[in-house]
Amino acid sequence: MTSTIYQKTEKGHDEIRTRANHLDQRHRAVLLMINGEKTCGDILLQLNPLGMTLAVFNELEDGGYIRAHEPGAAAVKSVPASASAPPPAATAVTTTGSNEHRAEGYQRLYRFYTETISRYLGLRGYLLEMKVEKAGNVQELVALREALKTALAKIRGEPDTSNVIAQLDLLIDEATS
Repeated sequence: MTSTIYQKTEKGHDEIRTRANHLDQRHRAVLLMINGEKTCGDILLQLNPLGMTLAVFNELEDGGYIRAHEPGAAAVKSVPASASAPPPAATAVTTTGSNEHRAEGYQRLYRFYTETISRYLGLRGYLLEMKVEKAGNVQELVALREALKTALAKIRGEPDTSNVIAQLDLLIDEATS
């Protein structure tokens, strides 16, 4: 089971954004770390100081917050309506392409932020991860660029920060063009 990879369900994303179900800190910490790429073992190792066990994963899965990741499956996080609203004068063909481009750009930025925070900041990136989860569109994700840059510079230093921000800038250019 420690080699299982989980991803958040829509209920899991909603819990991160709204705290509607009032999960305790242990469950929220695990839920934040789940990104569809890390195994249970990787997450447990990172959260070892907090005394996490596989039981927390089971409880989140039973509660409908996470599910086993299916390779090749589409991302579970949906794009908010504000991020996918078509321009008023767009034609049907252009609208479809534009919506798909926005959705793809949002997904790429969202994934980049979550992976980067998890990889470079770990639990120290908890608050920034919360902001990423609350971001409802590309512009809100772009607004988090400076916060990520500051956090990386403080914890990882200049070489890592410059490389990561350069990658982020490329994704931002793609998502906003």
